[in-house]
Amino acid sequence: MIFESIPILEKMKEFYALPRDRKRFDTYLKLMLNDTKEDVELPIAAYNPMGKELVIRKLNELIELEAEVLLENEVLEINKKHSINDGRKIKVAISIVDDMEGAWSNKWVTDYKSKFDFDSLLKRNFCLPTFWSSETLSKEKVSNRVKSYLYRTLYWIDHGKPETLQEHINQELYVESMQEELPQKSLGSDFVRFMKGELNKNHLSTNYGYIVNFFYGDEACASLNYTTHGFEENAGFKFLKSLL
Repeated sequence: MIFESIPILEKMKEFYALPRDRKRFDTYLKLMLNDTKEDVELPIAAYNPMGKELVIRKLNELIELEAEVLLENEVLEINKKHSINDGRKIKVAISIVDDMEGAWSNKWVTDYKSKFDFDSLLKRNFCLPTFWSSETLSKEKVSNRVKSYLYRTLYWIDHGKPETLQEHINQELYVESMQEELPQKSLGSDFVRFMKGELNKNHLSTNYGYIVNFFYGDEACASLNYTTHGFEENAGFKFLKSLL
């Protein structure tokens, strides 16, 4: 198994230059689907076909950062370390989700699926590092984001979809362990104590709402009408730092 980078940004920039009408949507379907229209050829399902100028600006930002050169570098590096000669190729392409102006997807659900529930993508041999229209990017952030999705894919191939809270933690600990060291704010002792207590009580939980709450916080869960348990924003991802 090897990873293969798929350039997509210039093609999507040309696509978003089209007028926002039915023809644009038809073009989107033609780009995405194979000749039989029965499966995905180009992995652009997360792109909002009716996206506005903000998506174009994000595309330009990624192009200026040479994001696909950075992606190719990470792909080459991981292939050196982890390639298996079994004939399988997993195509890697940058995915942009508009969480500012589009109603195409819910940010928290989309982020969760991109990290913890991407079996349908892997069956099609896709790996899609996800970026948001709202975020400020840098070359370092692009490289680390790509790397994290590559290592999630490797972890899935060996372990499959995480079901329990502990399995979610184990996956992300593996991903974090493969990242470059980045400066982190120190975590308060009360926060760490609270999170450890929740993990100890619920490490075998398979409750989707609770797991989303644990990782993404109360605000995300409240927006989805799930029960909240006092977690701050991105609590679970912050907490991982204390477990490394």
